[in-house]
Amino acid sequence: MLKLAFGLMFAISQLSGPGGALPQILYPDFKAALKAGQRGELTVSFTALKGYAVDRTLPLTLKLTPVADVTFSKTDFAASGNDPKAKDQYYVDLPIIKVPVTAAKAGKYEIPGKLKYFFCNKTDGFCSFQVLDVKIPLNVN
Repeated sequence: MLKLAFGLMFAISQLSGPGGALPQILYPDFKAALKAGQRGELTVSFTALKGYAVDRTLPLTLKLTPVADVTFSKTDFAASGNDPKAKDQYYVDLPIIKVPVTAAKAGKYEIPGKLKYFFCNKTDGFCSFQVLDVKIPLNVN
């Protein structure tokens, strides 16, 4: 019985050994031109690591955590799965998420959030979800 337990622990350690973590597949880019006290828009665009495809049938989501002096009309966003160029379940043109935002006063802010998406490796067919912690920089004039 003890040999079986050690054998299982060895097998599991081989599946999740050092360096076995997935690379970051999707890279967000944040752009905003905001003035204090006025409603503005944060635009989130994406690029994907070469060789990977992002699924458009499962929602690509961004969940923001509110911070002091910054107001969002909502904190949960999902990208549209519409992509006129797509011939299968994967994006050809990655989506853009537009986030309405108001900052009470000028300054630099950092908005924490979570980005979740489903991707596949085009070479070997491996597919998985990935959840990234993001920090969105906001410069308000």
